[in-house]
Amino acid sequence: MSGSPLFVSYGDHRVGAILDGWVHDICDVRHGDLPRDEDHARHCLPAASAEWNDLVKRVAATPGIAIVDAGLLAPIPRPINVFGAPVNYLTHAGELGEMRSPSKGTVRELGLFVKSVGSVSGPRDAIELPVMPGREFHYEGEIAIVIGTGGEDLDDAAAEAAILGYTGALDVTLRLEEDHREERSMRKSYRTFTPVGPAILPHRPGLDTSLGLKLTLNGEVRQRATLASLVLGAVGLVKLASSIVRLEPGDLILTGTPDGVGPLSPGDRVELEVDGLPPLALDVAERGGS
Repeated sequence: MSGSPLFVSYGDHRVGAILDGWVHDICDVRHGDLPRDEDHARHCLPAASAEWNDLVKRVAATPGIAIVDAGLLAPIPRPINVFGAPVNYLTHAGELGEMRSPSKGTVRELGLFVKSVGSVSGPRDAIELPVMPGREFHYEGEIAIVIGTGGEDLDDAAAEAAILGYTGALDVTLRLEEDHREERSMRKSYRTFTPVGPAILPHRPGLDTSLGLKLTLNGEVRQRATLASLVLGAVGLVKLASSIVRLEPGDLILTGTPDGVGPLSPGDRVELEVDGLPPLALDVAERGGS
């Protein structure tokens, strides 16, 4: 066995670890055949990460499942809180024009916004666009912070210690128009508008400033950036979120999108690559379409 684990949710809401390219079950090792539902991962996965040194040999001894056969879910299918960070890459500021992006400043002035927990979807789910003639929906590729220990009013050290790891995420967005001025939270909270996954890369020193992302649309590179370019870094985002509410294990904080955002249409294929993780590859469909 080589390298660090990647943590996943899969199948009937089991928690597992990807080791040497295979998914190994954690649930049977940690707690046996307890009932599991979509809330299970936010309890079991952070605990398994904290206990990993004691679990690794037993988990590695369980039968491996091929990643393509595991039925991966969103790593945390049902977090308590999901936050987003507006204008956290300076390259993204102003690229949509004043009509579509009227707020001035960056995340430091604007603060965080909230996305509906019901918008979270997984790596096997299509992005489903509502039927809204004349409106545009855009992709925004991001790296999401996954909270491990939680807490409130955290200082720098506690905020970094609260980070379980990182995963890929898209912040799909209904764009503003002259005669359509919906609130940001609504426009980013439709079903399947927060695809997450496919796994969690555990935090280690330096990842919060070096991790990179690349997004392609139909095979064409549209976005590329690293966390080093954030206006407010990962630790600062966790501190800010913890000053608003008590963070809970499994909470997600999307770190913001770089320049290169653009429209999505049914039939598109969008793929987000985050360093150290398998790609998050998603089809785009019309809601209710065949």
